[in-house]
Amino acid sequence: MAFTDFAQTIHDLNPLLQRTDADPRPVVLMTCGLAGAGKTTLGRAVLAQHPHFTRISIDAIIGSRHGIYGRDYDADPALYDAYMEEADGIYLAEFERLLAEGRDVLLERSFYAREDREEFRGLAEGKGARVVLVFLKAEGEEGKERLWERIGRRSEGVRTADSALEISREVFDGYWAGFEDPVGEGEVVVKVA
Repeated sequence: MAFTDFAQTIHDLNPLLQRTDADPRPVVLMTCGLAGAGKTTLGRAVLAQHPHFTRISIDAIIGSRHGIYGRDYDADPALYDAYMEEADGIYLAEFERLLAEGRDVLLERSFYAREDREEFRGLAEGKGARVVLVFLKAEGEEGKERLWERIGRRSEGVRTADSALEISREVFDGYWAGFEDPVGEGEVVVKVA
């Protein structure tokens, strides 16, 4: 699927996001990708068509509890790390609560490592849910530079909880080098163009 044709991407995902008589299990949509890949944009588009999903986002949790990085609280990496740890616990507890209620859930998270994806997939499937993993993939140096440009544009705009953290080129390059692409995990690949 091509990310540049966003309407088509959502159209192609729609059948995967619906419960059917043949498969009435709750659906857990896991969005996976680097910063700037479009996880939040995809999530919002999915919610517009499937409002029965509940979105969980670490960025949104931090924003609702503490505000915007560098604006509402000091741009201190140690403080941000503490808020991330707190938000991760809230994220997990909310996910487990929604699973117990049999709800459809949208997990907005980088899912940068296979181990992280397996943990959340195991939780979902253990509670009887069906997982849809969508990988927003940027390919090669050109894709990497496009993501970096997006990060730069969002840092020039209005800061929201979803784009609050300032990411340096060095940090971005580290994310790029360390990201474990899902392969053979039943992933739906959406190419970021």
